[in-house]
Amino acid sequence: MCSKIKSSCLADRFLSLYEQVKGGGLGLSSLDDPEVISGLRNGYRNQVYAGVLGKVVGVYMGRPFEGWHRDRLVERWGFVDRYVNGDVGVPLVVSDDDISGTLTFVRALEDSGRYGETCDEFFGDTWLNYLIEGKTVLWWGGMGHSTEHTAYLRLKDGYKSPESGSIGLNGKTVAEQIGAQIFIDGFGMACPGAPGKAAELARKASGVSHDGEAMHAAVAVAVMESAAFVVKDMETLLDLAMLYIPKDSLIAQLHRDVRQWCKEDGNWHLTYDRINEKYGYHIYGGNCHVIPNHALMVMAWSYAPDDFRLSQAIVNTAGWDTDCNAANVGCLMGLVVGAERISEKYDFVTPMAGRIILPTADGTYSATDCWTMSGLLARIGCGVMGWKLDDAISGQWMSCENLGLPMGFQPEVIEDEPATLALVPGSDGFMAARCEFPSCGGAVRMSMPVYPGSGGGGYGIVGTSKLYSGMDVVVQLGTVDLPDAEVAAFVRYPGKDGQMVMDYGEAVAASTHAQVSLKVPETKARPIVDFGLEFRSAKGGQGNVGIKAIDAKGEFAFEMESLADSSGWILDVDFQRGAFSEDREALRYIGKNKTRGFAYIGNRWWRSQRVEARLAVHLGSVAGVVAHVQGLQRYVSLTRRGDKLVLARQFYGEEILAECPCDWKLYEVRKLALECKDGYAIGYLDGVQMLKVKEDKLQNGAAGFIVEKGLLGIGKLKVSGYAQAY
Repeated sequence: MCSKIKSSCLADRFLSLYEQVKGGGLGLSSLDDPEVISGLRNGYRNQVYAGVLGKVVGVYMGRPFEGWHRDRLVERWGFVDRYVNGDVGVPLVVSDDDISGTLTFVRALEDSGRYGETCDEFFGDTWLNYLIEGKTVLWWGGMGHSTEHTAYLRLKDGYKSPESGSIGLNGKTVAEQIGAQIFIDGFGMACPGAPGKAAELARKASGVSHDGEAMHAAVAVAVMESAAFVVKDMETLLDLAMLYIPKDSLIAQLHRDVRQWCKEDGNWHLTYDRINEKYGYHIYGGNCHVIPNHALMVMAWSYAPDDFRLSQAIVNTAGWDTDCNAANVGCLMGLVVGAERISEKYDFVTPMAGRIILPTADGTYSATDCWTMSGLLARIGCGVMGWKLDDAISGQWMSCENLGLPMGFQPEVIEDEPATLALVPGSDGFMAARCEFPSCGGAVRMSMPVYPGSGGGGYGIVGTSKLYSGMDVVVQLGTVDLPDAEVAAFVRYPGKDGQMVMDYGEAVAASTHAQVSLKVPETKARPIVDFGLEFRSAKGGQGNVGIKAIDAKGEFAFEMESLADSSGWILDVDFQRGAFSEDREALRYIGKNKTRGFAYIGNRWWRSQRVEARLAVHLGSVAGVVAHVQGLQRYVSLTRRGDKLVLARQFYGEEILAECPCDWKLYEVRKLALECKDGYAIGYLDGVQMLKVKEDKLQNGAAGFIVEKGLLGIGKLKVSGYAQAY
């Protein structure tokens, strides 16, 4: 028996099983082979990273000209084999539904606690938890226009998945648009070497919003990506995908046609013309149908089965839904060629540095990177496969053993400084900063965003920072061969005048295995925007400073006079306003007309916490404070509800934990506080403990305020607790 560590032996075993399945000697379930699956554990995260990186590169390639026709693209650029965002004056790193949906909806598997056995309905619950209507992840085009918005509205109306996305409810055209395909990559990568499980989860995930041919397309993509962890031959992967969808489906016919045309034509332009004639937008309508776009993906994979850049160039120059198509093509190609070959012919990685903007109702990953998100996906995949977690994908902000690729960091240009910095693979396998100083010395910096800001792309951006006042950030250096240099950590945040402030930790000598630390300064709740390292030398020289790991934890605390500056907060409200003329203290109001509205700050790094504020309720059936917020369907609340004070837990449905009488009149300002720590939730009114109950289901999350069908005034507030990287 071959060693499970040898990938060639795993591939041989998988292909042998595949031949027996094709010959009828084994059932399709045999391809989810335990021996093959267990052999993929070693190096699993690095493969996931290649898939995530390939997908994100594809989005950034195709986003600037989404919706263009091939002829317009050829006229403008000839062959789109590079980033062209600068040519059309748009940013490279943007928020995009292809990235956000892929890396958000897969969280259903972990959030359910059931991983590969997650039930159909929970996938819809996940949409309601992470989506803020009109603001995050989706294109909010309206009922019957945007397939995803249609499905979301169905979920809000009480329909459960898969009925929410069914042809029977929404009609064939709406149900067969492209969204299921573009969101599916995460499920394929969570099922390494298990195409049957990938197909099963793809159907469940797709059913929230799509049906019919759209579901078949998503299944085909997920199966190919699952199998690509062990098989790197594109022809085999394309053949394999067809085993998991109906042979008489349109997607299956499309595969047969396009692959045959590619063999006959030998020129992708000729094949494109045939695709356009038989499967084009003029035949398959709606806003963005899956059939034409899936055909272009099959074409790109067929013409460039082992060439990342060429596959991107073909699928992007072909036009139509370019960011979606290039993302799916890029994910599979990343898995096939590996992360180290993505930039083999063109540097796709340095300009974007792996950066991702991920706006959802949970701010934990709102400013993130491909390496971090590969850790999340690998953690979920370990749950699906029943594998034990390791330190590289749990319990730490950032482990830098990742083939030396950027992880969200980029060099900064310092005015009048001739010194340079480049991010390179270190000699010890970790990321390293390659510093080159002139003989007179100088300084260089590298930084990464920890807060997404508010710009970039056509999709809404909300989010929170990773770092808060009082937390300790510790950087563990690896191998250092840069003599006579110092290194210091820094953060940036907006000052009172809006200008960015830089605050440094203590500089230490750059030496092998040294620690660099920083205590996050008091910012008055203004968000920490960037974190970075500055390297200084008085004598000049060149060398590498290895960066082994970065962690962030510790007690945090901040105060605000009111919610007047809500930057750095996640808001799901219909309106805001300042104090009324009769108010006798500083108040800022948030309002929600029909359902529950929120304003909260923080992320799942926050564990034990206390939130308190001076509050005034101007109407509102429910109004108060929330803690351990993990989205719109997961939080603990302490609220005024008429003549009662109520402590409750929302977990895809509300459970009242405790309540007591409360004489709190409308418009009256009172101090309300909620403390969640040591497995208990404790409620205070005007400094007096009113309620205490065991609550250990939600152990981390953000903190803030809630109001339902009314207006809540928020005065002097304090938030404190303990944070540790999640």
